[in-house]
Amino acid sequence: MLWNSKQFDIYEKLVIITGGSQGLGLALAKAAFSKGADVIIIARREAILQTAVADIEKLRVSETQTVSYIAADISIASEAERVFTEIGRTPDVLMCCAGSSIPKLFVELTTNELTSGVVTNYFTSLYMAHAGLKVMTKAPVPSYARHIIFFSSVVHFYSFIGYSQYAPLKSALRSLGDCLRQECIPYNIKVDVIFAGNFLSEGYTIENLTKPEITKKIEGPSEPITADECAVKIIRQLDNGKQMITTDFIGFVLSCMMLSGSPRINYMLQTPIAILLALFAPVWEWLVDRDIRNFYKDHPTAVSETAPEGDDNNTKTREIEN
Repeated sequence: MLWNSKQFDIYEKLVIITGGSQGLGLALAKAAFSKGADVIIIARREAILQTAVADIEKLRVSETQTVSYIAADISIASEAERVFTEIGRTPDVLMCCAGSSIPKLFVELTTNELTSGVVTNYFTSLYMAHAGLKVMTKAPVPSYARHIIFFSSVVHFYSFIGYSQYAPLKSALRSLGDCLRQECIPYNIKVDVIFAGNFLSEGYTIENLTKPEITKKIEGPSEPITADECAVKIIRQLDNGKQMITTDFIGFVLSCMMLSGSPRINYMLQTPIAILLALFAPVWEWLVDRDIRNFYKDHPTAVSETAPEGDDNNTKTREIEN
C-alpha cells in the first residue's frame, strides 16, 4: 500500500488551505490547483489573499475549476466555523498550514510571544480541524479517502535550544493527528502529519533575524529548499499513501527516534536506524550539552541582559501564514 501511487487524486476535489496566502501554503495551493483541484485559501490579510489568488489562477487546467479566498482569523473558534459556513461545501482535503516561529532563548521571549506560539501554531489547526471535521463527518462517506493534514515540523523529532516557543506546539499537532486518525476511521478520512525541514519563505527569513547563534550551530549547515520544491515532495508522498511525511534526509533520520504508535514512513528501514540512534543518542546529547555550556561561557550576560521583565504589551505578534 505504501508504494501505490494515485492515493491523493485531487482532480475536481475541494482543497482548503490555511495560511495559503504565502510561503508553503501558497506553494501547496498552486500545486493543488495545477492538479485540477478547486482551491480555497484562508488567511487574515485580504490584500495578500487577492494577490495569491491571481497567482494561483495562472495554473488553471480546467475551465470548471474554482479558486477563491476567505479572510479570517482562524485562531478564533467562531471564525473557523464561519469559514465552513461561507464555503457551503464539504472539503475533500483540509490542509492546516498556518504557523510561525520566533526562535529565541526561552528567557528572552515575552509572554506575548509565548502566547503567539500557542495561538498561531496550535489553535489555528485545532479550531479548523474541529470545525472542518464536524462538516466532513456529517456528509455521506465517499468511496475515495478524504484528508485532514497537519503541518508539524522536523524539530518535533528533536527539540532543542531556541525553539521553546515553537517546537512544543508542533509536537502537540502530531499528538492531535494520532488521536484524530483513529476517530476518522469510520468516515474514510485520512489524517496526515507533515514534518517539513527548512524551506525558503517569508517566515524563514524572519526566523533568522532572532535565531540564537547556538541554535544555528546545533542545526548545522542546512540548505533550505524552495517552498515549491517542498510542496512537490509533500504531494508526491501523499500520492504514495504516506501519512507521516518528512521533506529531507535529516528529517527522516530524526523521525526514527520518535516512532511510537504513529504510521511508519518506512518500517523496515526505520527500525534498525532507531536502534542505532538509541545507542548514539547519549553521545550526541553530550556533544550538544558541551556546545551549550560553551555558549553560555562565552556569553555570560545572555540571560541577564535580554530577559524581559514581565509582560511586554507592546510586543507585536508576528504571524507568518505559511
